[in-house]
Parts: sequence; structure tokens; C-alpha cells
Amino acid sequence: MPAGYRKGYAAELELVHTLSRMGYMTIRAPRSGRINLASPDVIAAKSGKLVVVECKSRKAAFTVPKEQLDELKEWQQKAGAISYVAWKISRKGWKFIHVDKVIENKGNVGKKFADANGIEISDI
Repeated sequence: MPAGYRKGYAAELELVHTLSRMGYMTIRAPRSGRINLASPDVIAAKSGKLVVVECKSRKAAFTVPKEQLDELKEWQQKAGAISYVAWKISRKGWKFIHVDKVIENKGNVGKKFADANGIEISDI
């Protein structure tokens, strides 16, 4: 397993278990993006609230591919989900940024953007 994939996989599993401890029913969508259907990395539901998440675990700024943003929007529009890009920032924890804000920023996510627009996991 390549190191980059392993790091992302570990972050996704961590998020699934953290959300589960918060009372969400969770599932990790294995191999998301490879099945030609809109499938985010993590799907979570609690008390009628549906949350879908594209996870990123990076040290520095990144750009979310348009296809991933479109898939999050599709979940938002068709299923009424709340869609986030979640960034696991090394040694700082998770920041959740609503997909609409990421799209407004042309898919670009950096630390200043995440600090200004992101929320903590406890606030989702």
C-alpha cells in the first residue's frame, strides 16, 4: 500500500470512529471515486441529519479536484446531506469546511482559509 494512500486511509478510519463515538452511524466508502458514482469518503447520520465528507490529510495547502466537489454537491442536492471537505491538519486535528465555501475558493484550501472558514468536529 503506497504511503500516501495509507495516510489517507488511516485518517478516514480515525474520522469514522470519532464520529461514531459522537453518536453518528458511520461508514467509510472504500475506494470512493473509483466506482463512477458520487461516493464521498465518509457518510455519517444522526437523528435525521446526513453528513458526507471528503477527507484530506495533508501538511500543506491543497486543491480539491472538481470531480470530488461535484460529488459532494450531488449528495447535498439529491439527499439533503450537509457536505464538507475535512482536513486533518498534522498535530492540530480536523477542520471541516462546507463544500460551498471550498467551491467559492476554486477548490483551494490552505491554513488561513481553513482557519477563517472551517469549523471543529464538535460543531458539525
